[in-house]
Amino acid sequence: MQNIGIITKLSDPRALEATRLLAEWFAQQGRGVTVVSEIAELAGIPTRCAARLPQELVPHGQDLVVVVGGDGTFIAAARAMEEVDVPLLGINMGRLGFLTDTSRDEMFAALARALRGEYRVESRMRLSVQVEREGKVPLVCRVLNDVVVHKGELARMMEFEVAMDDQFVFSGRADGLIVSTPTGSTAYALSAGGPIIHPALNAILLVPICPHTLTNRPIVVPGNGKVKITLAKHGPERLLTLDGQAGFPLADGDRIVVWRSRHPLRVLHAPDRNHYAVLREKLRWGEQVGSVSK
Repeated sequence: MQNIGIITKLSDPRALEATRLLAEWFAQQGRGVTVVSEIAELAGIPTRCAARLPQELVPHGQDLVVVVGGDGTFIAAARAMEEVDVPLLGINMGRLGFLTDTSRDEMFAALARALRGEYRVESRMRLSVQVEREGKVPLVCRVLNDVVVHKGELARMMEFEVAMDDQFVFSGRADGLIVSTPTGSTAYALSAGGPIIHPALNAILLVPICPHTLTNRPIVVPGNGKVKITLAKHGPERLLTLDGQAGFPLADGDRIVVWRSRHPLRVLHAPDRNHYAVLREKLRWGEQVGSVSK
């Protein structure tokens, strides 16, 4: 790992300070460092320590991209990757930190281990998304967490139909529908009542948001299929939200097609990272009330 890119949360002074320290530390290790131009100015990073580029260009030509911030910053960095196959390592400056799971206090030790080759690379599924409208495709993109089809500002339910590989699955009246990766199963989908899915599984999660019919429950479908959501011909204002960071207005009769991307995201972790321990720590999931040995 000779070339290191750093993507940072702009609004966090602690993240800016950590980025400056990391840039200087990597430079001392003899590594080439590239940071986001605006971040370099705000953090006061000397030009001798790091090159400067716009965020969307930082991942290009790197062996590793370090993300300094929270999970939102990590997702934004993943969106900048698109066709670039470079692993990400997250330094957590946020709250939960499912993806940015290395603490600031541990960052130098964790990165020293990574530079020595002591790491594990985890492949995270991403979803490709396209909107089909009257024979045209006005939107094609990729997400790491989820695609959410939902109503607009009015408190009215939307109607839609869901098919899987051209087989009808269900029709729904709800506030919306979440289509999630296993990574996204601990995000919005979890808040809407969906299950936790291990990130190694090849699966897609469908979670209705406040469905009119209480029997309309979340369902996990195979990750190799195509999910097709068709909107009713007449309905309220509807929106498509991508990873909670970008939006696209939908129209009557639009079809949203979602399938597993051929370009997964590679995430770098410490070799002893335990996914279940992360769930217990971040979500208080499965906390033991008493010892079974007593």
